[in-house]
Amino acid sequence: MRKSVIAKSKKGFTLLELTVSLFLLVILTLLLMLILQTTINTSKRFLDYSNYEYALAHRKILQIYNNSAKVTQEKHYIIMTSKDGMEDVRINFNDNQIYMDKFKNSNDFAGYILLLKHIKGYTLSVEDETIHILIVDKNNHERDMYLKKKDEKTDKEKAKEEKEKEEKARKEKENQENNNKYNKTDNHVEIEKTKPITDNEEGS
Repeated sequence: MRKSVIAKSKKGFTLLELTVSLFLLVILTLLLMLILQTTINTSKRFLDYSNYEYALAHRKILQIYNNSAKVTQEKHYIIMTSKDGMEDVRINFNDNQIYMDKFKNSNDFAGYILLLKHIKGYTLSVEDETIHILIVDKNNHERDMYLKKKDEKTDKEKAKEEKEKEEKARKEKENQENNNKYNKTDNHVEIEKTKPITDNEEGS
């Protein structure tokens, strides 16, 4: 019995056992490679801030856009006027950087914010009342943004229009009252002219 066990151990691995072992080794190697690749990609994403930077810039532009009554594009600017009409914001595409310039009452410069830097290029175009912004970031990623043009009335314009309406209504009312007063006076004069002379008036 002891001799048979020793003899069996000397035979070594069978072909099936070698095949299974090799297959398991290949699977293990592939899993390790996949884990390594995932780790590398994750590290690259953590080290690549372009997605994060663009997301912040995109969010800031949309915040200003949603609070704007007017949005137009001129040359390398996108101009947004706030709903209250008190502030203009210009998205300034300047060479390899994008700024957000702020103006109070359309003329008084109030400061700027750097939105993106080290971009490799950009294009601005308008089609069907929609502004298309294409940005090529520092890692050659193309970023698209679409903004619908706006031409709504600001709160300032609405207040001015309301004031003009009230002033117009007031003047019309005054004119009407003056006309009524004038007509009343004319009617009174006509009545006096056509009033018949009584006997007492003739005797006097």
